[in-house]
Amino acid sequence: MLNGPFDTPFQRIKRNIARATNYLNKQEYGKAINAALIAFAHVKDCSNVYGQQRIEMRFILKEFCDKFNTTPGILLILSKLKINAQPFLKYQKGKELQLAKRLYMLGTLLEKLEKNREKKKKMAVQQRKRLLIGKGQEYLNKGESPRGKAYLRRAAYEFRKEPAVVIDISKRLLKAKFYQEAAEIMEECRLHFPKESKLYRLIVYAYVSMHEFKKAEQVYLDALRQFGSHPMTLLNMSKLYLYWNKRDKAFEYARRALDAAPNLEEARRIMEKTA
Repeated sequence: MLNGPFDTPFQRIKRNIARATNYLNKQEYGKAINAALIAFAHVKDCSNVYGQQRIEMRFILKEFCDKFNTTPGILLILSKLKINAQPFLKYQKGKELQLAKRLYMLGTLLEKLEKNREKKKKMAVQQRKRLLIGKGQEYLNKGESPRGKAYLRRAAYEFRKEPAVVIDISKRLLKAKFYQEAAEIMEECRLHFPKESKLYRLIVYAYVSMHEFKKAEQVYLDALRQFGSHPMTLLNMSKLYLYWNKRDKAFEYARRALDAAPNLEEARRIMEKTA
C-alpha cells in the first residue's frame, strides 16, 4: 500500500516525494510526476502542520522542484515539447496547487509523447517484419533459395515470440518444399508455445513429407497429451500409421477415433481396410 490508514498528510508528502525523486533518478519520468502529484495533493490537508514539520514540508517540496528543473531527461522532454519556461517548477509557498496543475499538464503531454513513440516503434517493427518476409519470398520466387531461406530464418528468429509469424514463414517454406527448415523453425516455436495447435499439424506435414514417420508420430503423441484425445487427432494418427504401413496401429487409432465420434466414416473405412 502506498498510504497506510494512519498516515498523516505530512508523512504521505514525504513518502511520495521520496518516490518521485527515486523515479527521477531512474529516468521513469511519468511515474515521478504521478508520485509528485500525490504529494502536492496532500498539501491542502496540512493546514494544521506548524513549526519544524511545516518548514521540512516546504523544504522537501522545493528540493524536489529544484531537482526536477535540473534533471537532463526532463529538460530534454521540455525542449521536445517546446516548453521554454525556466524554471518549469518555481516553488512558492501557498502556490502548490498551481505547481500541481503544471505537473499534471506535463504528465498529460508526456503520456501523448510516449504513445506516439510506441506507435512509431510498432510501425518500425511491422515494417521490419514485412521487409524480411517480403525479401525472403521474393528470393524464393526467383529461385535464389539460400538468400530466401536466410531472410525467412532471420524473420523467424526476430519474431519468434509471435507464433502467427512463425506459422506464416513455415507455410512459405513448406510450399517451397523446404521441409527440414520449416520443421526446425516450428519445433523451436513449439517449445515456447506448446498450446499453439496449428503448429502440430504443420510439423507433422513437414515430417511426413520427409518420410520422418517416427518424428511425426511423436508430434501426434505430444498433441494428445497437450489437447486430449480429440477424434480428428486420433483419425490423423490412424492415417499416418496406414501410410507408414503399420496396419495394426492404424486399426487401433481408427477404432479409438470411431469410439469418440461414431459418425466418423473415414475412421470406419480405415478399420475395414486394416481388419
